[in-house]
Amino acid sequence: MGSNYKVVIFDMDETILDSRGEGEIAHEWAYEAFKKTLKHYEITLTIEEIDNLFLAPLYFEGEERVIKFCNRFGLDSEEFWARREKDVIEAKIEAMRIGEIKLCKGAEELIIYLSNKFYLAMVSDSQQACVDYALEHFNLKPYFKIWYGRRSELKNLVNRKPNPFYINKVLSELNMRREEAILVDDRHVGVLAAKRAGIDSVLIWNDEGKETRYEYEPTFLVKNIGELKGVL
Repeated sequence: MGSNYKVVIFDMDETILDSRGEGEIAHEWAYEAFKKTLKHYEITLTIEEIDNLFLAPLYFEGEERVIKFCNRFGLDSEEFWARREKDVIEAKIEAMRIGEIKLCKGAEELIIYLSNKFYLAMVSDSQQACVDYALEHFNLKPYFKIWYGRRSELKNLVNRKPNPFYINKVLSELNMRREEAILVDDRHVGVLAAKRAGIDSVLIWNDEGKETRYEYEPTFLVKNIGELKGVL
């Protein structure tokens, strides 16, 4: 099983990096960063309003949602997005530095183990600066052949998963055939990106107690990162 794979492509957040943080509110560090951005424009929103007006629709609408949000408050979308990205990047790096964001349990051991069998790559919707810092801070750089995070320009939101843009870049840079690659992700959008790239996928389904339903069938389904040893 998995004997034809030569490269394993990892997602980052909630796959190898527990970016939820340690606060009562998941990703509290990210909400605080967004509130900092809004404060610059003298705008105050609750977490619920941030979710409803920005974060939830951003997932589906991308740049269009940023423009709609900025039009609502009379902001320049390019300037607002650049400030938002700066604040989020700084907050995430600081959360890693102080230990609020940690590696997922068993992630380091698994990465070391798999690096002896495959080329390892990373494709994340997090910003490139955050991916670079995470691999450096957690001493994982030696185990990865190549890694890509998202560029911070507003126009580049279109390249997030399920767009296979960065998966295709990894395959091209490593000169790999599609049947030689597999993506490991904790979200269904990653499974769809893998499907669109023509490669296999592993979905880490770690929501215990929830009914397992997914629109896009992964090649393998595991409950946690430790179970990857059984399929790769």
